[in-house]
Amino acid sequence: MLRSLRVPRIVFWLLAGANFAVALGYGAILPLLPTLLATYGGSASAVSVSWHTGGLLGAYMFGLFFAAPVWGALSDRIGGQRLLVCGLVAYAASLVAFALAESLPLAYVWRVLAGVAGGAVLPIVNATAGAVTDRRQRARLFSGTAMATLLGLLAGPALSGLVYGAMQRMGDVTTMTPAVVGLPLVASASVAFGVALGCGLRLERTRTASLELGGGIMPAARAVWQNARPALAASFLLTLALGAFEAILPVFGRSHLSIGPEAIGALLSVCMIAMLGVQGGLLVFPILQRVAGGAFIATAFLVVAAGLSLLAATESLTHAALAIGLIGAGGALLQPAIAYVATLNDAVASGLLLGAVAAAGGLGQAAGSLAGGALFAMFEANALWAVAATVALGAIWLGVTSPRLQSVKTEGSSLHRRLR
Repeated sequence: MLRSLRVPRIVFWLLAGANFAVALGYGAILPLLPTLLATYGGSASAVSVSWHTGGLLGAYMFGLFFAAPVWGALSDRIGGQRLLVCGLVAYAASLVAFALAESLPLAYVWRVLAGVAGGAVLPIVNATAGAVTDRRQRARLFSGTAMATLLGLLAGPALSGLVYGAMQRMGDVTTMTPAVVGLPLVASASVAFGVALGCGLRLERTRTASLELGGGIMPAARAVWQNARPALAASFLLTLALGAFEAILPVFGRSHLSIGPEAIGALLSVCMIAMLGVQGGLLVFPILQRVAGGAFIATAFLVVAAGLSLLAATESLTHAALAIGLIGAGGALLQPAIAYVATLNDAVASGLLLGAVAAAGGLGQAAGSLAGGALFAMFEANALWAVAATVALGAIWLGVTSPRLQSVKTEGSSLHRRLR
């Protein structure tokens, strides 16, 4: 499958491994948060656990939102290999520190720092992939690294579930919280550290292109904002929609479909399987270099909107699974396409731009999670119609502004390729 890639295979596996490691750590924490929060004296009530679960997830996105553009800009100046290694090592350390946190404020601190460290990975991975001048190869790299992220998000909760189940069979889980929380996070940290070691040893032997910002970071940042707003908006809109969907689905399923956690988990698995199937297809048959653009991105958003609308109207589990499959398929097309289109800047990726795209995605995820819960509290099932309408309107706007999705100019900055 990778023989048609003319870049070293080890480069693909290390870039994919970096995304997988960050997603693995993020996914492993998700099912552990209620267990960990119950150990903090003032945070044991159901309301408090629910509030701080969302707060800790938001803290991670807060760190990523502010750090990703900074990491991306630094990678433009000094190259991405060293920053990728530092980001992965810091991310591994933050996972272990979070597992050892003895108070809720410390837990928040470590989640913010995890977001800061994780914010180094996505823009630098995308910038490295975007430096591949052959657009077919570049499209395949983007599809493969996006697929690795999904695999990490699937493997993380599964790892925590296995550890929890094993500990439960051994006795009272509440007396073994340090092990229940610590083992999955240490395992995730070990993966991140191993990938960092591989990046340190092997990526330095590869040639990666970056953009030298002769006019300084601030002029380049202004140029990115002026010329790349549609790409940033697309990243924000995608994660806004997915975040709202993830927040609404559990309560929608319980109140309107009369299903429990197992069925809701199965529906989320359908979403992930659809995303993996689509991105696996893009990896085997790289077509982004031929089709990715404003029209393609707008159409994929309309697929997501159609899935949300179908879910809002459904009363059966089968139709709900079909709707969620559409949402997953549309999201799987959009994830690599948005990043790929953002690199169409003289065949050289800008770390600052890709950091801004990652930050917009983090902000959208946080906003979507908050908005989804608030909308359902106010409008119940109609909340899905509201999200679908927002996505459809965004798709129309992106379709109208489609030329600018591929027009990322860095005026005011002397740009030239620099091989490292």
